[in-house]
Amino acid sequence: MKTHLECIPCFLRQVLEALDMSTNDEDIREKTLREVMSYFLREKWNKNTPELGTNVHRIVKRITGNSDPYEKLKEKYNRLALNLYPKLKQIVKSSECPLLTAAKIAISGNAIDFGPRTVIDIEKELQNVLQQGLAISDIDQLEDSSLRTKKILYLADNAGETFLDRILIEELVKREVKVTYVVKDAAILNDATFQDAEISGIAQVARVISTGTDCMGILFNECSDEFLKEFKMSELVISKGQGNYESLNDTLNKEIFFLLKIKCPLIAENIGYNVGSLVLKRCFNKCVPTGT
Repeated sequence: MKTHLECIPCFLRQVLEALDMSTNDEDIREKTLREVMSYFLREKWNKNTPELGTNVHRIVKRITGNSDPYEKLKEKYNRLALNLYPKLKQIVKSSECPLLTAAKIAISGNAIDFGPRTVIDIEKELQNVLQQGLAISDIDQLEDSSLRTKKILYLADNAGETFLDRILIEELVKREVKVTYVVKDAAILNDATFQDAEISGIAQVARVISTGTDCMGILFNECSDEFLKEFKMSELVISKGQGNYESLNDTLNKEIFFLLKIKCPLIAENIGYNVGSLVLKRCFNKCVPTGT
């Protein structure tokens, strides 16, 4: 998805929040904000949203000297998710449709996103998700595809959310599928890294690799050869969160299931459902030859 004018003030809000968690030095805070605004003035705004967002947060990390402004918040939500994990496993086990319930739990974890906001009641989010239906529920297609495929590439989103991803992955591996779980190579916003995958025990049920970079979403021109090979060879992709959706919603010749909570009016407009909607959406955009 391309950047819209409405994205710019949202990025500036994120910068101020990241600065609040990085430094009390007003000179550094002002210098960072000024450089971000200068970046927007000289950069073209027709690039995709994750690319601009990545560059903005790299400016914050560079000037403040804080490589992970969201570290304490990530630790908080990792602890909360760890405590919830046994209860949620039992809910899935006693469910009439374990795969659907596990998918809904994974989607509820997508509320742990510090791009739109930094105060999140994850237990309330889980309760709401389990009680309400999905705006888009391509669960039957996911069930069929997971039974036909041998390899799934699972693109992680946020720390804390990884525990809830694990619940869905555990349901998928029951179908004798090999899952490769993809995290970020270094901190960006509150996106999951190797450390978060290790804390949540993902390596016990899936192979863990990184994108090879700290970009928001997926920027193919920055990703490692290892990731690019995995993406190309994967038969099915599960993509968590808005950043990955913004990066991949127009991807050709790849079956992708997008799992997310819509938190942005622009994404709501693109998908066709209201902000707050829960989505399990299958996309398979086939390349159409020129002239047909």
